[in-house]
Amino acid sequence: MLHYKLQLGCMVIVLLVLVLYFRERHEQKNVKRMMCFERLLLFSLLYFVMDMVTVYTVNHLDTVPVLVNNILHLLYLWVIDRCLLDVFLYVATMLEVPITEKRWKRVVFLPHYIGSLIMLLGIPWIRYVEGEISNYSMGISVTVCYVLVLYYLGMAWYAWKKYRDNLPKRSRVNFLICVPVFMGSILIQLFVPDALITSLAITAIILVAYCAMENAASSELIQYHEEVIYAFADVIEGRDGSTGEHVKRTVAYVELIVDALRENGIYADRLDNEYLDFLMRAAPMHDFGKIAVTDTVLQKPGRLTSDEYEVMKTHTVRGADMIKASLASLEEPGYITIAWQVARHHHERWDGSGYPDGLRGEEIPLCARVVAVADVFDAVSQDRCYRDAMSLDESFAIIEQGAGTQFDPLIANVFLQLRDKVEAVFYQFQEEING
Repeated sequence: MLHYKLQLGCMVIVLLVLVLYFRERHEQKNVKRMMCFERLLLFSLLYFVMDMVTVYTVNHLDTVPVLVNNILHLLYLWVIDRCLLDVFLYVATMLEVPITEKRWKRVVFLPHYIGSLIMLLGIPWIRYVEGEISNYSMGISVTVCYVLVLYYLGMAWYAWKKYRDNLPKRSRVNFLICVPVFMGSILIQLFVPDALITSLAITAIILVAYCAMENAASSELIQYHEEVIYAFADVIEGRDGSTGEHVKRTVAYVELIVDALRENGIYADRLDNEYLDFLMRAAPMHDFGKIAVTDTVLQKPGRLTSDEYEVMKTHTVRGADMIKASLASLEEPGYITIAWQVARHHHERWDGSGYPDGLRGEEIPLCARVVAVADVFDAVSQDRCYRDAMSLDESFAIIEQGAGTQFDPLIANVFLQLRDKVEAVFYQFQEEING
């Protein structure tokens, strides 16, 4: 089941997008874009199925006939390239690229046909390699598959650079938001072939395609989009064995803390309504950098070695860099700043012994100090792959002991005073999980 966790999570997100899309399909006016998007949804769902099937077969080489395994891998590799072709076609439709010209048709479709033929001919020479995380396939068919992936990514980027002015600014922002996740997933998969995270790239492009639909600015759809972002963050968190509700609980605790700080006049000069709104939107992205950390580190059941811990610590820097790169075109610089600060600095410590920058005291941004308390409390109070959950008494004790060393003492004390409300949130989520 461990190998399929990410694929299943991504598939659930795409199914959610599918349901939301068909609920509002009648409001769409661009028939060509609708057809491209629906085709992309279809092949992405087929991709998730084939990904899970081939993950099973490649890890059961002793029981699955070689011919069956090879045929399934051929279909899997073909579906990957078909998805990337449809990604380009959707981007081209969105950008109003004149793809009907013969020159465009040759450069768009001919590589896919030639690549499919080479992959078919190369299947007898496919080989399977034992990796640390999972077995995986290698050979000319796999190489051609990834060459085509890079080709269509390059084509999409060329079309974006040339025709991006055809898009409204909001749609350009939606496109850029998912680029770091999409590119990061593809590059990690290329260099760590047993990581099996291509599903994240496909899911990212489905999200950006959905968010670029014509009525994305409506208030109802904005709410849907936020739910999808939560789900995507849950998938990333779920890779290290958390329950999938970590993001929602953390945000709920953050809201309790900020409301209490405002009521008590603590940091009142900074905690205005806009800051609260930005923080609540930024908090779900605090661990986005975990996408760049391999499963061998995230899912290790025991204590990390010093080298593994250094790898784990990079998620703060990488997450902040992703956010800064993807949100650079937004109109709200305050939100960009807070999201970047939360991602980079939520593991800093009040006494200066945290990471990545060793900030101390009020050098640590207020938003990161708030998220740090909420994040640690939820982490210790829930089961993880490397340890069992602590009791609520033990979890509150962690916050109390860390006041003035790990945590801002004012924020930690406010959190401790909120125990009844925090426990109410905790048990509410427990009932939802169990019921």
